[in-house]
Amino acid sequence: MMQGLLTYEALAEHYGVSRRTMYQRVWKGEAPTPVLGPSGRVRGWRPEEVARYDSANQRTRAEYLYGSDK
Repeated sequence: MMQGLLTYEALAEHYGVSRRTMYQRVWKGEAPTPVLGPSGRVRGWRPEEVARYDSANQRTRAEYLYGSDK
């Protein structure tokens, strides 16, 4: 693994979900953009990409509870 990249385990812990759930979110495109290796496999995540994704996807409590159109 490249230096400084977060693993599936670290990313799952960051979001408070299981590793399996994290795999599913990545597959669906509901996670930060991963770093891919030459074979196309996920190598990990840059911490700055995770931070960017988090700030771009913040929701207020009302949006979380009632949806963004309320």
